[in-house]
Amino acid sequence: MSSLPARYCAIVLLPILLLCGCASSRTDLAQVRALAAGADALNTFGELSQRHVDSYQRARPYLSAAEDAREQLLDAQRRAAQADVARLAQAVRLYLQALGRLARADAYDIAPELASAGAAIRAWPGSGIDDRHVSAYSILLQQLSRLGGAASQQARLSQVLHDGDAPLQDLLAALDSVLALYDKSGDNERDVVLGLLEVEIAYADTPQQRLLAVLAKSLQQSKSEEYRLAGLRHTLARRHLAALGRDHARLATAAFTTTEAGWMDR
Repeated sequence: MSSLPARYCAIVLLPILLLCGCASSRTDLAQVRALAAGADALNTFGELSQRHVDSYQRARPYLSAAEDAREQLLDAQRRAAQADVARLAQAVRLYLQALGRLARADAYDIAPELASAGAAIRAWPGSGIDDRHVSAYSILLQQLSRLGGAASQQARLSQVLHDGDAPLQDLLAALDSVLALYDKSGDNERDVVLGLLEVEIAYADTPQQRLLAVLAKSLQQSKSEEYRLAGLRHTLARRHLAALGRDHARLATAAFTTTEAGWMDR
């Protein structure tokens, strides 16, 4: 083809590559990634949820016949609701993980695709490649450059943060309500278990039952610590969810405000 007459139309890709990184940062990608890392807190929620489901099995040895009948009904309700509760937490986790991927530094890096297209082409009228095709090549690569880079990443992140904030806040509120229920249920279980142990220890306080009293007191101390730590975990989990909601709302507001400002400037 070198013998064919040609008119050169150099298409230098360096300016296009620069477009991918020249946009000023609006949404702090590091903060979005830190927010996404908060999905790990949902692992704690899952553990507390399982503890709640297992409540009847732990309390069963300490229940009277009437209490056992009531707790069996509650146990069935807890297990029936568990799947949907898990789906709520999973939806939040998947959303945050997707945000994290979207905020990766290389998420919108299309430099390899642009580089693989080559540095320039020229018109070869005798072979069917004329100036119109060279121009189309240039325009198509320009469109490709607009799909990548910081500008596209910022625009997409801003939209996702804004559109996702309201439903995320609703789901976090639902999980907070569930944790409050877990905490109340845990307190009820604690009162039943420790209440029975306290009564049994009082009746076992005789020389003949000394060993039984010692074992019961040891179990009482162990159970008291178990319920104290469970209550603390409920409190911390609720605080983590609240912080997650505040951080997302702040990023969503900041991203949408700066995006609106950008639209007004154009």
